[in-house]
Amino acid sequence: MSKDVGDILKDHERRIAALESKLSGPKQIAKKDILSLPDHILNLRNNGFFSQPKTIEETHAKLQGVYHCEMNRVLTALRRLAENGKLRKSSKLVDGAKYKAYVW
Repeated sequence: MSKDVGDILKDHERRIAALESKLSGPKQIAKKDILSLPDHILNLRNNGFFSQPKTIEETHAKLQGVYHCEMNRVLTALRRLAENGKLRKSSKLVDGAKYKAYVW
């Protein structure tokens, strides 16, 4: 009942080759179809929304039509975009009060 060592090795090589062919097949890179929150904010920037300083609340209100999220997420995304140089920090007077704003 025992197999020859050569037959066992051939069997192993055949099985390994079959597994490797499945793993090394053509790789497909999935396109990023869904835009993230920073992507939406950068779209607003590219369309001129940030040509004048905009507060977090204004940005959040503008995004609600295309990307529903909490205001704290918008704040975090705006901060990170400013840190990465994709937006600039500014300030804006609204009803006599000074608010943090973002501009490009």
